Amino acid sequence: MAGGFIVVGQLYVTIPMVTGIAAAFGVDPAQAALIGTAFGVAYAAGFLLFGPLSDRYGRKRMILIGLMATAVATALVGLATSFGLLLAARMAQGFAASIFPPVALSLVAEELPPHHRPLGVSLMSFAFLGAVPLSQLFAVQTGSSLSTIMFELAPFYLLIAVGLYLAVGAKNTAPGVGSGTQGNRFASLARDPGIIAAWAAAVTMLFGFVSFYSGTQVFGANIGVDLQTVRLVGLPPLLLTFAAAPMTRRYGAPVTARIGLILAALAIGVGAIASPTAIMVASGALSAGVAFAVPGLIATVAGRATNANRGLALAIYSFALFLGASFAPPVAQALARIGTVPLSLLPAALLLSAVVGLTIGIRRPHPSNPS
Repeated sequence: MAGGFIVVGQLYVTIPMVTGIAAAFGVDPAQAALIGTAFGVAYAAGFLLFGPLSDRYGRKRMILIGLMATAVATALVGLATSFGLLLAARMAQGFAASIFPPVALSLVAEELPPHHRPLGVSLMSFAFLGAVPLSQLFAVQTGSSLSTIMFELAPFYLLIAVGLYLAVGAKNTAPGVGSGTQGNRFASLARDPGIIAAWAAAVTMLFGFVSFYSGTQVFGANIGVDLQTVRLVGLPPLLLTFAAAPMTRRYGAPVTARIGLILAALAIGVGAIASPTAIMVASGALSAGVAFAVPGLIATVAGRATNANRGLALAIYSFALFLGASFAPPVAQALARIGTVPLSLLPAALLLSAVVGLTIGIRRPHPSNPS
């Protein structure tokens, strides 16, 4: 969980620092927001590579390599002396960090006894989602420059690597053997409209989540809201990730996912009112929506995939999820120049479109179980 907070948090820690980074490197704030995109695109792409590699070379080996590489890349971000070098270092950092999430989730499933696995997955989901507000709170509370924050964080990746080296069983050092070629496994997934719809919904989920925080960062002072309070209000509802599991068991994963997507869309719509009360309500409701949608989508993808292609299906899901988060900051910066309504309208419309697509897609039985 500690690794989940500080690895995934790198995607969001720069959101409240955009103005300072723009001034430090002499670029426009819209350009400065690209440091989040540079990290996120490399981060999302890495899932597609390192998820399957951990099946072949072992979870423990891959996660230790990833944490050590993330420590080095984080230090390089702190050393960047130009905006071009900063973008390159952030891409390297994102690529190295991408090893952690899929391998960590696999380790939870393999290391914990069966009756503890659902709780383990919920705890890791909370860590990944909680990283959004907590990383921003950390950046603001420290009041430090980007370089200082990166130098402060780099040693912690090494400490977590040591902890996992001691904690992870030796069984995860042995290479695994996958079944079928990756092309064949992808083709079987692509034939399922439900999985395709869930992947598309994943793009909209974190796009809306991060767009809201990025937009609030731009408009917060004019609206009269305290940005730290907005982030804190959004943290407790993320604990609803633990309520998603019983809801999924009772009503099904697609229902849980659609409830979360609808709630998130409504929350962003409320945020368009642009009053202090509306922003606070929207922050809490949006976090609650994400808390239901993310595990609901994971369960939808995992349930429709087979044992032979489930790892690849979840790697693509993770890629889609963080791809949406990566493009949110610059898009939010551009829409913010027009006003709060366009800033809210696009992500809300995308989330509602995802609900429609998921509803249509799941009507068709998945290929692995036509009945």
